Amino acid sequence: MFVYSLLLLVGQLSLVAAQALPFTFTGFIESASPNSGSAANRGGTVKISGYTITIPDNLLVEFPAAIVPFAEFSEGNKPGQNEVTVTGNVVNDNFIAGQMTYNQVDAAFASGVIKSLGFDGSIVIENGPTLRINDPNAKYSAGFDSIPLFTADDENPSITSFSGFPVCVPRSANDPKCPSANRPPAGSRVISDALHMAPLKVGDYIEYSGIQFGGQTIVYNLVANIDITTSGSQPGFIRVEDAIIGVANADPNVEAARAKFTGLASRSDLLVRIFAIDEDPCTGEVVDRLLTTTTPDGAARNKWKVEIARGTNIGLYTRNYRIKIGDTTTQTTDGILAGQYVQPVTEWIFPELVTPGGAPPPNDFSNIGPLANGFGFVDGVLFGQLKPWPGSNAPVPAKTNCQPPSATTSTAPTSTDPIQIKADAGADVKALGGVSLLLTAKQTGDNVPDSSLTYAWTQLPGSPTVTLTNANTANARITLPKLSGASVPRTFQVVITHTPSGTKTNDTVIITSFAPSNNVFDHPVIDSLTWASRQSGSATAAAHSDLVDATATMTIRFSSETTERQMTRGVVGEGVVSYSFPAVGARITIPRYTSATIRSYLGGAAVGGPVVVSSNVG
Repeated sequence: MFVYSLLLLVGQLSLVAAQALPFTFTGFIESASPNSGSAANRGGTVKISGYTITIPDNLLVEFPAAIVPFAEFSEGNKPGQNEVTVTGNVVNDNFIAGQMTYNQVDAAFASGVIKSLGFDGSIVIENGPTLRINDPNAKYSAGFDSIPLFTADDENPSITSFSGFPVCVPRSANDPKCPSANRPPAGSRVISDALHMAPLKVGDYIEYSGIQFGGQTIVYNLVANIDITTSGSQPGFIRVEDAIIGVANADPNVEAARAKFTGLASRSDLLVRIFAIDEDPCTGEVVDRLLTTTTPDGAARNKWKVEIARGTNIGLYTRNYRIKIGDTTTQTTDGILAGQYVQPVTEWIFPELVTPGGAPPPNDFSNIGPLANGFGFVDGVLFGQLKPWPGSNAPVPAKTNCQPPSATTSTAPTSTDPIQIKADAGADVKALGGVSLLLTAKQTGDNVPDSSLTYAWTQLPGSPTVTLTNANTANARITLPKLSGASVPRTFQVVITHTPSGTKTNDTVIITSFAPSNNVFDHPVIDSLTWASRQSGSATAAAHSDLVDATATMTIRFSSETTERQMTRGVVGEGVVSYSFPAVGARITIPRYTSATIRSYLGGAAVGGPVVVSSNVG
């Protein structure tokens, strides 16, 4: 098998000799040779059906669930005849790679019905092969570790039910990690124990992808056609089918594809959010950048889909994208972080000519962060920008002087071992424009003293900014501007750092502000009420509200009369504004009353919501 696309390259080379021209090769690999030396990040060459392609220094080869330095790839165990796809540009008559993916057979998959399951991890298919999950950490089965380059993903489950809930092969008749009873009962799809995997069973129909080795199929991806859902306080699980990035190009002579993300979820009642994972090429610090949100379609087995329109600026392209469902993540007994899924891009689509005959546009790698800025340190070795660059002009890296992690400080840390910490920024909030809100973060991992943690709140780009106070604490405060039109969502991120080890974790929360009359309101409170018989009846009242906008006011109505009386606005402090009645020096006669009602106004209009009444008259 050999396919290549050079878009009439031979003819075009003579016409535009100075311009880089695109290529994509897919074929069986003949040879892979690293450059001389011992550097872990060195490049080399690959040969495909007679074509020799330069592999730049710092290129990482992509496997189904792993990325591997080219030098390690060229020397690693690659069973059977294998296929490679290389995308790049022809620069000064040299074929230079920008991306390289490797598989035994590209996009190969099969399906069948399970005939039997063995405690050793074997899965026998009716009238078909014997499968084993490539499971070096024995997370899904008894384990298999002979081909580590084609491993299943045991952090972001690649062995799952239709909805993304992880499934397993029992290791014994009473496997506590794969309990035989942990399948939804007849007539139900909801799992009883969402923190343990569900066992595969004889008769299950499965689809799988794998490689041939030793007369068996070694599987790195498997989907069982069983619909397992979660509900209530149980976490959501995600399965991603496609993460496609259409590389933008403003040239009117070319057509660019859109970005598209599709998948399934175990819940339909939780928001799905898609983030680009930006990684600092020097420090490795990860920051999630919100791209878009969607909701699973419960009528379509919780399928979700997002298509971002062509020409939309989604910022720097990244290697991985994080898909979150709901507001929190939960670690299962197997160490899987439910509530999120980290997905590499499944397909890059570069622009194509609208009309044949012109010079095809080069494949533009300059806006792909890991290629242009570097992948960062891998086992202490810096993998920087691709060199030579697969294009006419190399972009300027975001950072050019990265120091190894061990050289960043002269003071030995008290602990060099990373620890498990988890950030929780709380549930998303819908709020009335004009109120003050407290953003509250917490660390939910076990046995981590709060004194060892630092917090940093920021507002992510994409919406009008507001001021964050106490941003370097667990509890930051914001005030939402008053609105009269469409709602405004704002995304805030907290990064929690365990200072002894340097371990970082982050979470985001979306605060959406609305104009009045959108089922949002403030939270007024009556602090005190008094009545005295002097001067034919004297009343006092004190109240407060989180509606701190300067145009906000408050009225009070005593039960002994029908008039709403204006309260005197006080100072704003700690996220609330105080009110009092009567004004200082005023003498107002109020008949004896047994209760009082307060109401907030914003810009002269009453704010809806629950009626706030108190009968605690002192």
